[in-house]
Amino acid sequence: MEEENNFSILALLDESIAPIVAEAVALVGGCSLRIEGGQSALETVDNGTLVDLVLLDPDAVPLATADSIAYLKAACPTCEIALLLGDHDITMDVELMRIGAYDALTKPPTSDELVRLIRSLMEKNEMERENRAMVEALGQGRAQTIISHSPEMEKVLSMAARAAKSDSTVLITGESGTGKELVARAIHLAGPRKHKAFVPVNIAALQENLIESELFGHVKGAFTGAMADRTGRFALADGGTLFIDEIGEVPSGIQVKLLRVLQFGAYERVGENTPRDSDVRIIAATNRDLEAEVRLGRFRADLYYRVNVVPVALPALRDHRADIPYLAEYFIKKYAAKNRKAVKGITAEAMSRIMRYPFPGNVRELENVLERGVVLCRGEYLTETDIFLPLEDTHDERPEAQLVGGYDEVMGSFEKDYLTRVLARNAHNKSAAARELGVNERRLRYRLKVLGIE
Repeated sequence: MEEENNFSILALLDESIAPIVAEAVALVGGCSLRIEGGQSALETVDNGTLVDLVLLDPDAVPLATADSIAYLKAACPTCEIALLLGDHDITMDVELMRIGAYDALTKPPTSDELVRLIRSLMEKNEMERENRAMVEALGQGRAQTIISHSPEMEKVLSMAARAAKSDSTVLITGESGTGKELVARAIHLAGPRKHKAFVPVNIAALQENLIESELFGHVKGAFTGAMADRTGRFALADGGTLFIDEIGEVPSGIQVKLLRVLQFGAYERVGENTPRDSDVRIIAATNRDLEAEVRLGRFRADLYYRVNVVPVALPALRDHRADIPYLAEYFIKKYAAKNRKAVKGITAEAMSRIMRYPFPGNVRELENVLERGVVLCRGEYLTETDIFLPLEDTHDERPEAQLVGGYDEVMGSFEKDYLTRVLARNAHNKSAAARELGVNERRLRYRLKVLGIE
């Protein structure tokens, strides 16, 4: 059976490079390739055909490099452009990235370089498709969705999207307030059991003597107060998904019974000796370090290995700050509509204050802060006086370069201090730091190299 061509490449180059490109495309597989050159080369993108990657040799087209990039981006905004250049340095690369190029390779490129480029873009496209499907699945008929623009959250969604296609047990880890149940619902809704029930149970919210009954159900008279039969969460989730939140809180005696369900797909109601079959997918979540709990003897190792089949680790909000402005916009619109307020957004000063705050309560705390701000706001935009951050660090993070020395020395010191602080705010993630600065990542890396920042 012929492999589907789902990644489209347009090569605008001369004939001497064409065989190398064709060889690389054949090695990757799953790609369609069209090679053009000369006066009409650029016009091939004007017919509405979608292109994923344009390999552009500026010598093969009539326009200047910057004009060629602008032309291609206008005709096909979603395509990525990789330039094939003669001798060039990192300064030129940074400028080319700034005007819209994805990458630049020295001409003639090797087959290996082209293979790496094509595969990286194919993986990027696939991850974006999976992530969109996850977000769309969650957004259908629900009041809340997943906001994801940072590379940290994109990786999480990519892992969750791949997990959703299977029936395997998933363990979602992360601090309180990071959105573990939201991701669990997205996995369910993007998976094969989406038309069946999603049943959540928070172990930490239950009294210890009621956990077994809550999970497995009980029969009338099983214990004092059992006045009637009770259907457990496993039965309610039959055919669907059971989300066990705070699984690290499950008592040791019930861990054995939970392990049996995962191993053999069978359980017994409290007070009953007849096994019942269970067709349930388990998604568990915890804010504890379960490996540490296993070492301390508080969590069974065999249950941990059964639960931790597909691990999905959610980052703390302080580790993906690039998402904060998008989350803020979403929550402000949500609570302005809910409270019938004419709030349109947030001032730059208030946003700057939010960006500096560590948010120990993560997204849940950010949502709470913004809901309160919308309720108290008297104007169209949230200001600093509308933002209440009870644990705020009042340390002034403004860069304070020593104004001693010549112009270059002073400005270099200022820039170095400024970039160091931005990197620290973004947990030294250069992609997130570049987004906060509003520059291309390659330009940031160039400045870090020039300034000697490791």
